[in-house]
Amino acid sequence: MKEKENIPTSSTSSLRLSVSTSLALLCCAALLTLFALTSWHAWLLKCATVDEPGHLVSAWLQTHDGDFRCDPESMALWKYYLALGTRDRDLKLDRSGDSWTGMLSGPSLQWAFIKQAMYLTPGNDADALIRAGRARMLVLGVLLGALVAWWAWRLRGPRAGVAAAAAFCLDPNFLAHSPLIKNDVAITLLFFALAAAVWLTGERATLGRSVAVALLLGAATNTKFSGLFAIPILGLMLLARALSAQPWPLLKWTARNLGRRLAVAAAIFAFAILISYPITWACYGFRYRVARGQDFSLNDTLTWCADAQTIRDHKITWDIPPEQLLQWASQWQPDLIVRAAQAAFNHHLLPQAFVRGFIYTYASSAYRPSFLCGRLGFFGWWYYFPLAFAFKTPLATLIALALATATWLGTCRSRLRRLGRATASPHWWPFWAAVITPVFYMAMAMSSHVNLGLRLIFPVYPFLFVFLGVAAADAFARVPRTAAWIVPILALGLAVETFFAYPDFLPFFNVAAGGARGGVRLLGDSNLDWGQDLPALRDWQKLHPDRQLALCYFGTADPRYYGIHYVNLPGSQAPQDLPLSDHDPAIVAISATTLQGLEMPSAIHRRYQLFLRGRQPIAILGGSIYLYEGR
Repeated sequence: MKEKENIPTSSTSSLRLSVSTSLALLCCAALLTLFALTSWHAWLLKCATVDEPGHLVSAWLQTHDGDFRCDPESMALWKYYLALGTRDRDLKLDRSGDSWTGMLSGPSLQWAFIKQAMYLTPGNDADALIRAGRARMLVLGVLLGALVAWWAWRLRGPRAGVAAAAAFCLDPNFLAHSPLIKNDVAITLLFFALAAAVWLTGERATLGRSVAVALLLGAATNTKFSGLFAIPILGLMLLARALSAQPWPLLKWTARNLGRRLAVAAAIFAFAILISYPITWACYGFRYRVARGQDFSLNDTLTWCADAQTIRDHKITWDIPPEQLLQWASQWQPDLIVRAAQAAFNHHLLPQAFVRGFIYTYASSAYRPSFLCGRLGFFGWWYYFPLAFAFKTPLATLIALALATATWLGTCRSRLRRLGRATASPHWWPFWAAVITPVFYMAMAMSSHVNLGLRLIFPVYPFLFVFLGVAAADAFARVPRTAAWIVPILALGLAVETFFAYPDFLPFFNVAAGGARGGVRLLGDSNLDWGQDLPALRDWQKLHPDRQLALCYFGTADPRYYGIHYVNLPGSQAPQDLPLSDHDPAIVAISATTLQGLEMPSAIHRRYQLFLRGRQPIAILGGSIYLYEGR
């Protein structure tokens, strides 16, 4: 009789599990669909950001012409994906001007070529080209969200997967950046996928998993130059797995002692490096030269490197006379990294475009103008990214992370006391697999001089989303009644805070930081103003056709392309439109970057400060363009 009763009980349990799994899959799919639609629709109302036109044109050139002269600081692999499915006739390019040949000497002329191609060449529809590129980029964002849900699900089941997917899909920063023609989300996806592949390889080292690790390493190191960090990260992860006392299954064998596990780790690492090197050459068409019959010169790039490192070494600001900078830079000697890159260039060890892009990116890391809490800086702050994280992460996510961390520390107190023996426990391999990448990457970011935006630490976020998913599942298992009201409240708070910012996700700041209006006092660059709100300025001018407009715009897009008519102000990056007027303009439109003093000489910024003293904006367009009465 008992056996007969057990049969329907087991069947009912399986049915409930199947229903639970199906509902979780539907929830994840619905969240990813909501993410894609919301992000896409928000950016339909925006123009190209600063870097997007350059990436698009350079992707076109390398894909359809096999020419890598434009934008070499952005690596080749992801730009092939950007140009996937495009036709050569979709973008008309004029290769007869001085800027075309000038790009072989240095990067300074590339922007003239890019702007001419996108906004001044008849037959080219800049917005249509940008939208098509963004559609392809958005796919990578959706894949990243799906991978976040998968990892959390595999660790703690369906509830963890849904919670992690919600944390990602409702995050305004990934809603802002996923469609953009930038490689920030792409490299985040690859770092996260690489860590997942190494984690699986640490569970069982099969040939397929080892090949996946090698291919992902090659992809990461050819998508963004920060992807080169994947090499030491891979080494650290494999070392952590080898130090674990847990036997390591390998094909038909098992590495049981430390020596054999170290040998397995070394073999996988060497195999990945050996595969990555030809991937780099394949990305550049197995050709050393930048184009057929064309060579790059390193002279201008090395000059830029000398200037940048001289500025860093002497703590120079923009106010120094050029003659003094020239005198100091003439004494510059390349460091070991630059000399190694020069040797790779001279001995044809790497493609010209790769080496030139690497040196330019390395030089740019010596100093970059940045803005933090009302201050301008040129050499970065170690605490920039922790503060950016605190300002731009939704308040609900911060609270959830605090609760999850406190709970985890409480339950793991006994394990933490034995941290010296942590690697000897099989339990700790998933922990190290999920921790090494974000900790290493955050440490590198905090030691860098490049404080351009939260996007530079995006590779940290997916691991936090997985952590939140696991914590939510554990909470439902241990304290179901408490979790049943805390988790939905946090999810609702996250949704409300995020969608209240729609469609201006790029300048999002959490409620505690003062929202988008408070952001101009806290952070700049891609955190706030990337030149994205010209359509909003166009719509404002249509509603006020009788008001004369003076413009100081930060961005690459051409306001005239959107039918905006204006008088150009000092420091503006827009081309000249109307002639200068003898009287004060009725309305002054100023980008947030100008208000902060980024990307312009300090003398011009002081003039704006004097003009704006005591004035309040009459309108703020999209969070990035401020309008003032001119009289």
